[in-house]
Amino acid sequence: MIAVHHAKLNPADLSAIVLKSLPEQGCVEVQRDMPGKEHAWHQHGTDETIIVLRGSLRFYWDEGASECGPGDVIILPAGARHGSVALADGATYVIAFRDVGRLLQL
Repeated sequence: MIAVHHAKLNPADLSAIVLKSLPEQGCVEVQRDMPGKEHAWHQHGTDETIIVLRGSLRFYWDEGASECGPGDVIILPAGARHGSVALADGATYVIAFRDVGRLLQL
């Protein structure tokens, strides 16, 4: 089940967020979307965690939608259908290719 945790992290703690989100071997992705950029309905074969650093986006999934901003964390299980649209100020976020909710103490 998709979970949205509002205002759980301080985006100013970027270094700590990235270090906790990194796998033992591999990477995280930092994504910047201009206002209006949409990632239409899709799904992934692995778990993901999205951590919003700046701006805001409307995140949607089969069971609902939520406006997410700085400090919000979205936990996506593998196979969950979802999409997003960057709002007026665009959005910058970290994507970890696994569920790091426990590591971030959510």
